[in-house]
Amino acid sequence: MKTLAWLMIPIAALASSATAQKVETGSTEWDKLAPARMGSDDLDYNRLVRWATQELQNPACRVNGMRPDKFDIDEPYAVLLEPNGNVSRIIVREMGCPGLNTIVGSTVAEMAKRGKFHPTGEKTPLWYGGRLSFAAANSTPH
Repeated sequence: MKTLAWLMIPIAALASSATAQKVETGSTEWDKLAPARMGSDDLDYNRLVRWATQELQNPACRVNGMRPDKFDIDEPYAVLLEPNGNVSRIIVREMGCPGLNTIVGSTVAEMAKRGKFHPTGEKTPLWYGGRLSFAAANSTPH
């Protein structure tokens, strides 16, 4: 797999000291990354929706087309997978909202910590991609 060039800005405090992942925002050709092989999906989507609703109320969070009561988050990420399935680096796309970047980055870091990424069988670490998707559309009766 070819080496990827990244524009990186660290996201502070995403991974606890117990995890070895380095989480950053950046950009790449997301669709050209091989998909990461993963275990079952057991994310708490209700928690992600509540967290995103809270973050979208923050004036520092400016994402076109998203409001606290209506949003659709479908964000790519890249993980540098060691041959044994451990994740050493995580890159999430810059969304224009520090809180949403944190949601995506910390969720992927938590997935890595719980061993959701499968061993690659490769001899060296390689970059793989995935997506984190969740949405909310609270409608009020007219």
